[in-house]
Amino acid sequence: MSEEAGTRMRPRGRAWGDEAQRALLHAVAEEVVRRSGYRVAAIEALRPDGNLEFVAVAGSAEARAQLLGQAAPLRLDSIVSFGIPIDGWLHIPEERVDEETREWMAQYGHTPDGPDSDLEGGWHTEDRMVRLLRNPDGDLRATLYLDEPLSGLRPTLASVTAMDAEIEVMFDAIVGLVERELYGEHVRMVTQARTALRGVRPGLGVGDFLREMSDAMVAAMEVDHVAVLLAGSAAPDLEPDLPFMEGVMRRVWLDHGHVIVEPTQTWGISGTVVRTHALMVSLMERHGLESLLLVPIGMGEDYLGTLGMGRSSEVDRWTASEIHAASTVAADLATMILDARVVERERELNAELRALSDYRHDMIFTLAHELRNPVSVLWANLELIEEDGPTPEMSAPLAAIERAARRVESMVEDLMALGRVEGLHPQSPIEVPLSDIVLEAAAFLSPMGALDGVGLEMDVADGLVVEGEPAGLQRLVTNLLSNAFKYTPGGGTVSVALQPAVSGGVDGVRLTVGDTGIGISADEVAQVFHAFFRSQDPAARRRPGTGLGLAVVDRVTRLHDGQVDVASVLGEGTTFTVWLPLRAHLT
Repeated sequence: MSEEAGTRMRPRGRAWGDEAQRALLHAVAEEVVRRSGYRVAAIEALRPDGNLEFVAVAGSAEARAQLLGQAAPLRLDSIVSFGIPIDGWLHIPEERVDEETREWMAQYGHTPDGPDSDLEGGWHTEDRMVRLLRNPDGDLRATLYLDEPLSGLRPTLASVTAMDAEIEVMFDAIVGLVERELYGEHVRMVTQARTALRGVRPGLGVGDFLREMSDAMVAAMEVDHVAVLLAGSAAPDLEPDLPFMEGVMRRVWLDHGHVIVEPTQTWGISGTVVRTHALMVSLMERHGLESLLLVPIGMGEDYLGTLGMGRSSEVDRWTASEIHAASTVAADLATMILDARVVERERELNAELRALSDYRHDMIFTLAHELRNPVSVLWANLELIEEDGPTPEMSAPLAAIERAARRVESMVEDLMALGRVEGLHPQSPIEVPLSDIVLEAAAFLSPMGALDGVGLEMDVADGLVVEGEPAGLQRLVTNLLSNAFKYTPGGGTVSVALQPAVSGGVDGVRLTVGDTGIGISADEVAQVFHAFFRSQDPAARRRPGTGLGLAVVDRVTRLHDGQVDVASVLGEGTTFTVWLPLRAHLT
């Protein structure tokens, strides 16, 4: 099968990120256009499947219509071999490109209509200007294309240097957003799925386990249908083609792949696109589905079955993060299925859950440590610049860099806190003077609130002590108070109360932190404790944050056998209530 525009096969499009992530990158592309001196800017993000996808195009409606959401295989050899390096950029003059690469660019890129510049050293319509954007480890994360220079001239070292002074900060922003999608969205979706898996009763037989698992995943994730078909199981709906389909999924397992089935096309089989099998079309119609994601389940070289996730909307495409999450869930399912077949299922399942917790802990700590080193380098260089006395022209960019560094530094601290909470194993709790922790946190944060005209009301009982983990409880209190001050405008009030409270016949304490701030919309309240969640409210977006503070609060509360609740009215304020038992088991 070939595309209308050429003979090469184009990979499945619109698989990277969600609309919010794309909107952020589009805003970055618009800013690049505004500052760079080029009329068109396009960003390609590297997907986990090894393809590059255009996720933002600014400055040209024609280019946006042609490129946005389209994907292409990663091919850096031609870019590097034909490009002329200029201060981190590659200028690819049209006269250096061979016919094969020219055909490739015509297939997967965009060439504007119009004549070449008639200026000396003028830009040609088939010229390309590209920058390969890598993370601090040197891993490619995205590409940034510029086209149609307003000057009509090809780039020079002087013009590129001047341009970089304007847009260099955008490079890290693009890499950060792509890596947030790679890590943050993947973690969030895996967390949802694993939360659903943990809700299934232990000790069930394979059949009952799979039925409860399917229902739980439908309730927890943005899918309309979940089913698992084990290898060798009966499936009347798929007869007489079941053996053929099992053979296909065995090959997909060995290829470490997946299959996406739509009413007319099926993606991912042997790296090609094929017409959807009539039996699958009929199956999808019976269940009212517009798309299916099929992920093989296996262990080693053994194919165990297939995890199928379906959606009834033709608008919602399967993103790379969802496919990654489904593959991770499928890997978890393989172990659970095997555990369900042994007598000591409950003990095996508990061991698997502990391994999952350790995995989350290790991943969070690894990410935090990877971020810490470049932030340290950034601060060191900023201090050197300050010592040398920056020029007035450098003041604004340096201030922007400093704000970005502080934001990343805050994210690292939250990640480390989240990692410490995730990594805690059951232990003997110690006495923690909670009243003193609340009073100290209020004394530390209230002066910053006072500078912004935010008042503080206190009602803290003396001498309240709980048993638990001191660092986690201190972080819980600090995060709630700092959020209250951060999201309360001048003239508002933050209130803090800590009093004895009994819940379900258990003695404990109740911490209440309220504010008269911007509030949270009703449709976002349930998501505030998800790691990396940020409100879409512009008023909230203007405040710096990482989306990790309340996730730490939630993890610490659950670690101490407690409960956290939130009540909020948009535009009026928010109240968080945490109940903790006097004695916790640190579960």
